[in-house]
Amino acid sequence: MRGLAFRISGTLAALALTISACGSPGSGASSDGGSSASKPAAPREYPEYEEVADLAAMKVVKQQYVFGDTLYLDDSLLLIQARTHPEVNYLSVVTGIDPATGKVKWEIDEEDLRSSNVSGVFMNRGRLLVSDGMAFVPLGSSVGTESYFGFVALDSETGEAKWSVRHPVWNPNGTGPGGRTAQTNVDILGAVGGMVVYSAHSYWSDGDLSSLNDPNVRIKPNILHRAETVAVDAKTGKVRWKKNAFLGRYATRSHVVGTIPAKQEARRNEPLAAVEAETGDDAWKTTWKSNVADLSKDWLLVRQSESPDVGPHDGVYEAATGRRVAKLDADNPPFLAGGWVNEIPEAKSHGVAWIATEQDKDGPQTLYVAKDGEPKPRKVAFHPNERLEIDHPMVTKDDYAMVQTSRIDPIGQQFADLENGELGFPVDATEDDREPIAYSDNYLITGGDQVEGTILYRRVP
Repeated sequence: MRGLAFRISGTLAALALTISACGSPGSGASSDGGSSASKPAAPREYPEYEEVADLAAMKVVKQQYVFGDTLYLDDSLLLIQARTHPEVNYLSVVTGIDPATGKVKWEIDEEDLRSSNVSGVFMNRGRLLVSDGMAFVPLGSSVGTESYFGFVALDSETGEAKWSVRHPVWNPNGTGPGGRTAQTNVDILGAVGGMVVYSAHSYWSDGDLSSLNDPNVRIKPNILHRAETVAVDAKTGKVRWKKNAFLGRYATRSHVVGTIPAKQEARRNEPLAAVEAETGDDAWKTTWKSNVADLSKDWLLVRQSESPDVGPHDGVYEAATGRRVAKLDADNPPFLAGGWVNEIPEAKSHGVAWIATEQDKDGPQTLYVAKDGEPKPRKVAFHPNERLEIDHPMVTKDDYAMVQTSRIDPIGQQFADLENGELGFPVDATEDDREPIAYSDNYLITGGDQVEGTILYRRVP
């Protein structure tokens, strides 16, 4: 089904904002947001998808809708950590699937790890990662004084364990202030420059979980003990650099972006900062607190709050410099921390997308896109009666962004062609209750609460 045609035209007004920086990341303004075309772009063939496999029928996910499962979809591998061990219900199984065929390439459990001289159990929490022929899966062990959290590197073709990272679990004697218990989290951030980067933080957390659902009880904040970010060699697991007092969140093309946490921190709404991925040296930081809502290899979309209000620093920033190139629109604020189920697809995205209202909330809207590899954002104008939302930005390498129209028919996530502006469903399945769960440039997974099947699709060449 096709939607209205857009036309790429107009300019992006120059914007400037100075932020405090280590080494002064600089302030600057964006210039022309795209050349005006004398005629619309020539139509191109809309991408079509075909079904590869029903993952629920294959029993590689626990349920029809993979909420609670952990997966990572790459063009080379679909990595899933979902099923429990068939004989030991507190252990989990990790599965590697060839997305081109939908066939299982390998499946391993903790017994296989032991045969590879890697101890520990798969931790069904945190991010998975596939990069450069390797798959990285969270790992943990709680045996005596050797307790650790970390991850294991698996060969993406065979599932063979190559090396593991073991970050010691903070295990103080007794409880902390107010009866808090000690916690340690390790999170895989991404791969950059032949390295895998992870963050670790230890903290005192509120141990009284009985008050979590009581609206009259204010949950006590966590008290940070230690935070650090570590880069290890992707081939060997050997440490390349460490950065203390910096809690990395994401790896971009050349930087690691994170926060500078305070002693009492909720892991969100803290001063932002970035370090050089190659060395861990300071790159830039802010004096104000905010959150990264979405990102790609070159761009950050920053939101301070979950409320509809847009803060003074909210906008689109260059990941390498911390320079803001566009403000956000109070009438169409992007969702904070939007993402697919248990995955950060924006880090695989080739850009960020957002909506702006040109005059008032009922006036014409513009879809803006900051594409990786391009020096400035561009805009795509469309009919003022076409109201779009972006729940999960999906900017593909060949210029498609995933959006949702406010019209009753059609409904669901659609692709907006950034070259000629056409709207259309990526697969027929998105016209019912099934919604996209994960994506890569050439593959798509859909599912839903009330529909049968969790379906893997591939783009038809």
